[in-house]
Amino acid sequence: MNHLKIITEEPINAGVSLSELDGTPLPQDRVYMRNSFPIPPSVNGEIEVAIPGQAPRIVTPAELARMPQVSVDMVLECAGNGRSLMRPVPEGLSWGLGGASPIRARGVRLVDVIGELPDEVVAVVLTGLDRGTVWPEGEVRYQFSLDSGLARSGTPLLVTHIGDQALSHERGGPVRIVVPGHYAMNSVKWLARIEGVTAPFNGHFVERFRYLGDHRFEEGTPVREIQVRSVISSPLDGALLPTGPITVEGSAWSGSGPVTKVEISADGGETWSAAELASGQGAHAAVAWRKQLIARAGEIRLMVRATDVLGQVQPEQASWNSRGYGNNLIHTIGVTVV
Repeated sequence: MNHLKIITEEPINAGVSLSELDGTPLPQDRVYMRNSFPIPPSVNGEIEVAIPGQAPRIVTPAELARMPQVSVDMVLECAGNGRSLMRPVPEGLSWGLGGASPIRARGVRLVDVIGELPDEVVAVVLTGLDRGTVWPEGEVRYQFSLDSGLARSGTPLLVTHIGDQALSHERGGPVRIVVPGHYAMNSVKWLARIEGVTAPFNGHFVERFRYLGDHRFEEGTPVREIQVRSVISSPLDGALLPTGPITVEGSAWSGSGPVTKVEISADGGETWSAAELASGQGAHAAVAWRKQLIARAGEIRLMVRATDVLGQVQPEQASWNSRGYGNNLIHTIGVTVV
């Protein structure tokens, strides 16, 4: 916890330093924390599975350990990451850019646990053990749903490890869901139940995570794929640098697939030049980038923007919406060269 910046104490919410976002998967004690409710008491990790046409059953962590294992390099990112950079600042947790972490997630594909879904199943509802009070429903557990197509796709994972470490209790262990490429509101922690349903699920959090007042999306569009983003991890904002060659570096990612280009501006966006990208990353992993510049004395405004495989580019202005979701404006810092 010493590595994180605390935003709220109860429930605990904490962000990473941008210096950590260099593209390297983080150990779990350095991964950002986002909780809607207090962390529940210690749990045994047993998961109820209820799928129409199948006998109800309990899946234990030991059973998961015997199933085929999958590792995925990905970025876990809060949908509200960057909210505090919008103007006016929308309601919600006051994230800067610390609500994201590259991780190596290991576990079992959801589809290998639930098996074949009947045609009448339209969604899979995931229920955690964390609970709290919301308006207007009152006390609820944290729940989210995945549409049946996504559930069948092989993308969602029941995660039991981050890197080589068993998933800790404070990070949602022993089992949580992750959906590579999607914002993390559907990454249900302390997973306790998986249920196939034959009618759309309209739980509190499914309804909350929708784009409202955002020109990019039809009103009420569900929040899903991570918007293309890049960040500068070094130097940090406000740094004092010597004249001459300087190296600017960081990472970039997108929920739509690989990042194909990262560009740097050292003159406030007047001109841009391509950075060097590391190779070998997966579709939803963070890719490291670096660029060497010649710095002259004075105040410099450094900017970075990424382009993904679909041609989506970070915007210069935030696309405002009433809940502050999906803000991926160009990352800008100021440094002084002396």
